[in-house]
Amino acid sequence: MFKTIKYSDQYLAKTLFKRTLLFILVLVTVCSGFWYWNIFQAMMKGQYSWWYLSPIVSSIALTALSGWVIFGVYKNYAPKHTDIFSRYLKRIELRQMISLLVVSKGFFDTETAENNTYLTYYPKLKIKVKHNTGQLLIEEPIDGEKYMAQFASGDFDQSVETALLADRQTTEFLKNKMISTFAFEPIKFRRQLLALQPQKGRLQIAKGIDWKYDTFYNALISGNVGTGKSYTIFAILGQLLQITKYVDVIDPKRSDLASLKYIDSLKSRVHSTPTEINQAVIKYYQNMMVRAEKMEKIKATGKIGTYKDYHFEPCFLVFDEFGAYREMNDRLTFSDPAYEAYQTAMSNLNEIAMLGRELGFYLIIGMQRPSADSLPMAIRGQLNLRINMGVPTPEIEKMVFPDNDKQLRPLSSQLKGWGFIKVGDSQVRAFFAPEVPKEFNLHQWLIEQIAMRKKRIS
Repeated sequence: MFKTIKYSDQYLAKTLFKRTLLFILVLVTVCSGFWYWNIFQAMMKGQYSWWYLSPIVSSIALTALSGWVIFGVYKNYAPKHTDIFSRYLKRIELRQMISLLVVSKGFFDTETAENNTYLTYYPKLKIKVKHNTGQLLIEEPIDGEKYMAQFASGDFDQSVETALLADRQTTEFLKNKMISTFAFEPIKFRRQLLALQPQKGRLQIAKGIDWKYDTFYNALISGNVGTGKSYTIFAILGQLLQITKYVDVIDPKRSDLASLKYIDSLKSRVHSTPTEINQAVIKYYQNMMVRAEKMEKIKATGKIGTYKDYHFEPCFLVFDEFGAYREMNDRLTFSDPAYEAYQTAMSNLNEIAMLGRELGFYLIIGMQRPSADSLPMAIRGQLNLRINMGVPTPEIEKMVFPDNDKQLRPLSSQLKGWGFIKVGDSQVRAFFAPEVPKEFNLHQWLIEQIAMRKKRIS
């Protein structure tokens, strides 16, 4: 349930700490009551000794020791554990932090009378912590009060992201309020590669993040070496092979994806040499235009719809290291016979990006450093799924997430495979790509995915 945030919550941890110490002091004093009674009787008889101070000293010492232990638990134990006590301490910290943010932003009113200051308005904020999923829900007032605009515009949410190192996932507007959901532990949304379960029209990326490729068509996956870009492409490729056999793979650097040509079922669909790549793109485009003609004949009868309505299969062109492909071919001279094929292939790619959605022909582009020179505007404008593994540089962030208004921070200094994702018009979200198990064999896994598709068809 939601817990109301109060003005006094900004001192919540300190207040509870003091109350706990007071309780311990009273408890120790009560437990030493018999000792105190003996001392009192001795003093009534006129007997005095420094030893009579020992119960007072021991009570204070035990209280101080308890305070030191509690402080250590709060700082060191709670962040690393998930039991009931540590969750309670985390909730205390979150409530205090939210209250401090409200005060620091000045979203409250006071009134001074007779040298006393009174609180006249404090926003009706509520929070709910979902420890199992690592989410924090904040209910913010949209009630016509003085600071409503600051809450509705996301000003307060941005402060929450910064202060809690959290990632805002969604914002839902309801009557007189809005509920923003934050992930303060994005690792809990990570999926396992071997447990991915795609459906037609939907691929799994992370818990709560799916790629509906019919709606948010075409994808860009960027990231430097070692950030997990290739493994993210593997996760998507494996799911594609479960739902369709029409998947072409291009790898101009002849790396991991190029080795897939040694899988019998993919032998004719993996391309790595310049000539193979240009021919593959041109053929992919030609197949798209053949389907366009078929659909045009169907629509001539008065039927309307997309390729799914006419029972056509989706087709995907997975084009890794697209930037390297551009660099290799931009060095060609006009007299080189391969130059014309390259120009035709690039022209075809632009048309595929613009026309492919309705026809069921999609592009998935992987590259290290997308730029205006390496990624044509005609393609860039049609990329509705955008992923960058690792923290992008300001230049890459502007290219991949041009409308982003949040600060992108590292998610982990120890784990790999994290990055940021934007699906359609949604906000940029932090995520961990599906986790690849140890001793993972790419070829064997893809063969299993293909077998699952064949089994489903039969």
